[in-house]
Amino acid sequence: MNQFLNNFSSTIDYYKLLYKLSSNISNLKLSYIIVFIFILILSAFFEISLLGFLYFLLKALLDPNYYQGKYYFKIFLDFFDIKSSSELILYLSICFILTCIVAGAIRILFIYLLTKIVYFFGNKISNICYQKILYEDYINLYSKNSNDTLSIFQKMPIINNSVYVTLLMIYNLVNFTFIFVILLFIDIQITLYAILAFTFFYLFIILIFKNRIYTNGSIVSEEQVTNIKILRETFNGFRDILINNYRKFYNNLFKKSYSRLIRGNEENRFLFAAPRPILDTFLLSTVGIIISINFENYSNLEKLIPIFGVIVVASQRILPILNQLYQGHMNNVDATPHTNFIYNFIKGPNLNSNNNKKFKGSIKLKKQILFRNVSFSYNEDGQNEILKDINLNIKCGSRIGIIGKSGSGKSTFADLILGLLSPSKGKILVDGKSILGKENIWYKNVAGVPQNIFITQQSIAENIAFGVNIKKINFKNLKNSAKKAEISKFIEDRKDKYFSLIGEKGLKISAGQRQRLAIARALYKKSKLIVFDEPTSSLDVKSENNILNTIFTLSRQKYTLILISHKISNLKKCDHIYKIDKSRLYKVK
Repeated sequence: MNQFLNNFSSTIDYYKLLYKLSSNISNLKLSYIIVFIFILILSAFFEISLLGFLYFLLKALLDPNYYQGKYYFKIFLDFFDIKSSSELILYLSICFILTCIVAGAIRILFIYLLTKIVYFFGNKISNICYQKILYEDYINLYSKNSNDTLSIFQKMPIINNSVYVTLLMIYNLVNFTFIFVILLFIDIQITLYAILAFTFFYLFIILIFKNRIYTNGSIVSEEQVTNIKILRETFNGFRDILINNYRKFYNNLFKKSYSRLIRGNEENRFLFAAPRPILDTFLLSTVGIIISINFENYSNLEKLIPIFGVIVVASQRILPILNQLYQGHMNNVDATPHTNFIYNFIKGPNLNSNNNKKFKGSIKLKKQILFRNVSFSYNEDGQNEILKDINLNIKCGSRIGIIGKSGSGKSTFADLILGLLSPSKGKILVDGKSILGKENIWYKNVAGVPQNIFITQQSIAENIAFGVNIKKINFKNLKNSAKKAEISKFIEDRKDKYFSLIGEKGLKISAGQRQRLAIARALYKKSKLIVFDEPTSSLDVKSENNILNTIFTLSRQKYTLILISHKISNLKKCDHIYKIDKSRLYKVK
């Protein structure tokens, strides 16, 4: 009894969870809900009409005098002006056929409506999840397990299916109630015995299978994350996998993980489908037993034929309904770990408020950038400061060099001035205005050229004008930017010119050309401040010198440049050079 109550309680908890998840959709369409309820009632009406017409049709066929003395038949007879039993059978047959057609059409309409609701739900929840990622704080995003985050979009189809089967369960439950009422009217004893037998059968199966299905669902949820991890490591570390001959190792990892995932899915598929064949066999066997018992008594058998006819047709409705209720519930048990994961992800900390606020005014670099007693630590308690008490004045149009050992905090400095990180202490001021809380405005003024350039699997034009629809690209600005970055000739010599595809991560062009592409991207954006973070560390000496020459020929009237390097020789053309050592900034030149 305790197990039954626990299962019932966990079932209620899941549907509460699904409701909470749905409540995150602020503009859930009321029209969908109204139409859903209307079709529920309409469908239930035609289901009972279908069984009612069938029952009376069979009765009229077997006993032409059956309708005499029945007040509900009198209304039917008077309405159609029926004079004979043959006319009655004809009209009942027509009504039965029309009811079948309408009932079928309503089911199709309802399934269409369900798909629209599930589409709306899945689209909105997926978008909310993606916004949580997209508007996450820079440091928080990279502190999370990205494999967990990416698995969200593998879990969403499972949750969409859960919403679909839940709505279908509501539909079937209402239909079941109406069919149950009409069957009680036809034969209360047989109906009660049959419904109780079917219900107890499915409850028994649920008690047996539920824990196993939940366990399999949890395994699938975990292995989705593991699969993504293995695939990402395969793509990102393919060079090392080849060199170190790790193919067999990663193949075994993938086989083991995907085997567990697919085994969990398929075992649950079996547990979902297993009860129906057993119940069909039981039902048909029962009918056969009843007929064999009564075959010598024709009058008893004749009385049973209309009831059997209705029960057989009703079974075509009730058994699929009961089976769908069972499968729907078990699908939801399977979806529980996935739904919990998505709900916990969405109800986490709110989207980065700084990204959502609209600030009045603007920040434009015209005079200087000032670091005033800036310190930064990746720890919330402020311990282990990477940078400490940084004071720096960067004049507009100047060339500033930053040097330091690996891990000294050079890239952290770059992220601070770009607005990706916020100081733990102190302020960063642009022409006297703090950029804290106004990062979205500041981003319009800055660009970063890192060592590893982010290249999308798109055309050269789309990579230079990154984030701009190809139809809205300003090609005059694009070509001018490419010319300043000294990559225009390389592009023009290609067959498709600016529409050439350069492969994933830009692997179809050289490292030097990728750097020039990044410079062109910064220039296309018309950034006032460009931060170069080790832009030449992966290049040969000749390419390095060429890139540096390109950088230092950029106009001082238009661009303020910050160059970060571990080689002081790369910074000799800078106006000032600063060294980061033991978390502090020292002037070298």
